Amino acid sequence: MTLKTQQRYKSENGIAYLKYGSGSPIVLVHGVGLRAEAWLNQIETLTQRHTVYAIDMPGHGESDLLAEEDSDLDDYVDAIAAWIDSEIREPVIMMGHSMGSMIALNFGIRYKAMCIGIAALNSVYRRTPQAEQAVQQRALDMIKNPALDKVTTPIKRWFNRDPQGFEKQMADLCEQWLLAAPTAGYARAYRVFSRNDGPQDEALAALEIPVIFITGDGDSNSSGEMSQRMAALCPNGRYAVIENARHMVPMTHPDEMNQLLAEFIKQCGTQVRNQI
Repeated sequence: MTLKTQQRYKSENGIAYLKYGSGSPIVLVHGVGLRAEAWLNQIETLTQRHTVYAIDMPGHGESDLLAEEDSDLDDYVDAIAAWIDSEIREPVIMMGHSMGSMIALNFGIRYKAMCIGIAALNSVYRRTPQAEQAVQQRALDMIKNPALDKVTTPIKRWFNRDPQGFEKQMADLCEQWLLAAPTAGYARAYRVFSRNDGPQDEALAALEIPVIFITGDGDSNSSGEMSQRMAALCPNGRYAVIENARHMVPMTHPDEMNQLLAEFIKQCGTQVRNQI
């Protein structure tokens, strides 16, 4: 399956983004190696009552690389926060997948006045020592060897072993995006991803806005247990585990995902009304 690259807007600070719909804003942040189109199966649902901004993460798609070669997670979040402050100018619901969920959670923790809800999809929390060693080795290999195959292994981790039908179409799209991903942006982001192991417990406990953690039951690197533990720390946290799904749940299981996100958006709106 081939998906035509859509026309972007480009902000002064180098963030490229797609914009759909009208209403209060939702910001979508994809994972490492992908691009804004990774949210293709959520747009119709989310734009029913909202303006949806799907960004290319810095160094991905048409977004510029961050200036510092050794940027950390805060740098990615600061760049996106500056874009929100200049382009959107009102509090947002943040939704992120994989590394995008790290960005969404960090944003909500550090920019409380700018965030009214967070959906963290396939998010990492306290990897095992073996998983931590493996992800950091993959990041090191990417930096040292730019010609390394960065496609085959992720596709095997993210999708079922022999994807068929709709899942095969989504796997083919991801493969195209990974092949086209800017080498430096991909490697730098993966290094940041490998160095982060989820928010501090006290930071999650201080998140008073609604937060939902969603993952697939077959995603061992972003497991249901991880989502459950993070949700338990958040005062308004909840979690859901989608059956027969792996890492790319937003793409492979849109019906289940979109229903959960629609319910979550209503929860965010209820909390805002109660505070007025």
